[in-house]
Amino acid sequence: MSYFKIIWIQLLLNLLVLNVFGQQKSRVEIIFAKTLEGNTKSVYGSLTKLIGNVQLKQGSTLMFCDSALLYDDSNKLEAFSNVKIISNDTITITGEYLRYNGNEKKAHIEKNVVLTDPSITLTTQQLDYDLSQSYGYYAQEGTIVNKQQTTLNSQMGYYYAHLKEFFFKKKVSVINPDYTMYCDTLMYNTFTKISYFYGPTTILSKTDKIICENGWYNTNKEQAQFSKNAILISEKKVLKADSLYYDGKLKLGRAFRNVDLYDSAQDIRLIGDFGENNGKTKRSFVTQNPYAIKLMDKKDSMFLYADTLYLYQRDKKQKQHFEAYHSAKIFKNDMQAICDSLVYMQDDSILWLFKSPIMWTGENQISADTIKFFINNSKLDSFYLLNNSFTASKVKGQHFNQVKGRNMRGYFDSSNIKYIRVFGNGQSIYYAKEDSINYVGVNVIDCSEMEFYFINKVLSKTVFITKPDATMYPLDEQKPEMLRLKGFKWHDKLRPKRLNNKQLSKFYNKN
Repeated sequence: MSYFKIIWIQLLLNLLVLNVFGQQKSRVEIIFAKTLEGNTKSVYGSLTKLIGNVQLKQGSTLMFCDSALLYDDSNKLEAFSNVKIISNDTITITGEYLRYNGNEKKAHIEKNVVLTDPSITLTTQQLDYDLSQSYGYYAQEGTIVNKQQTTLNSQMGYYYAHLKEFFFKKKVSVINPDYTMYCDTLMYNTFTKISYFYGPTTILSKTDKIICENGWYNTNKEQAQFSKNAILISEKKVLKADSLYYDGKLKLGRAFRNVDLYDSAQDIRLIGDFGENNGKTKRSFVTQNPYAIKLMDKKDSMFLYADTLYLYQRDKKQKQHFEAYHSAKIFKNDMQAICDSLVYMQDDSILWLFKSPIMWTGENQISADTIKFFINNSKLDSFYLLNNSFTASKVKGQHFNQVKGRNMRGYFDSSNIKYIRVFGNGQSIYYAKEDSINYVGVNVIDCSEMEFYFINKVLSKTVFITKPDATMYPLDEQKPEMLRLKGFKWHDKLRPKRLNNKQLSKFYNKN
């Protein structure tokens, strides 16, 4: 035999020896027992019976019980009564029955099982635990309590000690002093303190209720993300969105895509694609194609849209205010308006329109530097026009009734103007009727202060507070374009129309 063949055979023999020794498993060792009966035969081979204060060991794992059956040939063990396992000085498992495979280092524990590690305590009726992988599993309901007195219940559970992770399934509930959670599936990391939940989930706190189908919660940072049909119910508000984010320390919440915020205190809904709520400042806003729906009465609602919509509350005693900024528009069946920005003050039910506001009611167009509406019982009650006040209504063709002044005060009757008073620099162009159809002429009046009374949209009475300068012209004597007060503009093309707004049309179709 050649020298090289001898070396090759020797290498193979060495590898075989190493492999055999590598496959050998550590034995379960007997440390102590009051009574020991050996050499008993069983279906599993040689059997040793241990009775009384039994203590066993395998590597760094210690096992205790009242009595045990040790199967010497298969390196398996059955332990009975007051069973206790200590693994790596960190994990302790107790129960009333143990079936243990020493070769695989896998334990099956039953009856009043309790697992404890430095961070949690698990109780269940049946637990399978792999000591080599520090992995546990239960399928007959389990309860976990941590140092923060959070209690978790589930029908199934997995515990990965090395990763510090729990995985729970079926009827999961988490009870904490600050909140309660119910979900289908939950994963929790005891090191990062982050919970991940899947499937239909409900979270309840003292003031809030959250519903979602997916999300995570970081207990250390008090941050959470809720996804898939997320709903937040807080006091008198309901917030819906595709995704919700909340920071408990900052009291800051954000909503993404298909945002729908309903405030039952004001009967108002804010809708858009992004929203934010600041609990410290009591201020919320919605943007990205936003619009609002304000319930005025059982038969009618007011729709409002702008670049950004706000809800805010300065203190607990004050009711919430509503604001809309830039390119604001209002649509109501009997009233429409446009302006740059507006504020609705719920305390006194006043709606302010700022920067070039224009309002339409029926055939009337109303404008001023600022418009102030008074709302009573969810209906428009009156208005006040501040600076450069102007009202106009179409008579026919290019003929318009017009009233102009510094300031004006007016009252509504079923959204139709029934009274107007002009304060300062009053001017009027009004077409007078001899009956319900025919006109007799047009009045051109200059009067510092005057009043107009209407019945069924028709001027019935004019009162001049100061001495007027009035001229009556025959209907055809003046061309219509000559009968215009300075500053007159007819803005019918700017008047909001519901069918021109895709968002509002979408809302109507959905509802």
